[in-house]
Amino acid sequence: MTSERQKAANQANAFHSTGPKTQEGKAAVRFNAFRHGLLAQDVVLPGEDADAFEDLWNQVRADRSPVGPIEEFLVDHVVNAMWRLQRLARAETALFHSRVQGLKADRLAIEVRSYEKTLLDGASFPTVITDNAAHSEASEGAWAR
Repeated sequence: MTSERQKAANQANAFHSTGPKTQEGKAAVRFNAFRHGLLAQDVVLPGEDADAFEDLWNQVRADRSPVGPIEEFLVDHVVNAMWRLQRLARAETALFHSRVQGLKADRLAIEVRSYEKTLLDGASFPTVITDNAAHSEASEGAWAR
């Protein structure tokens, strides 16, 4: 349970840490919690191709030829959704690729350990390779990933 003294100290410390105050400070921490960008306020994120977004925007507007503020609003939302869905597809592909590579690495690590045998020798536990060729091949495969 927190003492009254600790509560007072926590409240006093909270006044010292209220986040950035200047525009520069706010800009610096803007993407601190960034993960995938699907719900980001900005449509084009740092590292993305702003020219490609503009090309998409121009193509969709030329194709739909919006008339009036409602159609322009809807076309803009369609372009934004298309851009975010393309980002989602890239993130999904990267996630699956990462997971597959992790599974391959885990499998190779198990294979490497299968060629090792630990001998109980008093205070030390030396490891002996039971199949040098297979162990080397599996180890090289694990490092290559």
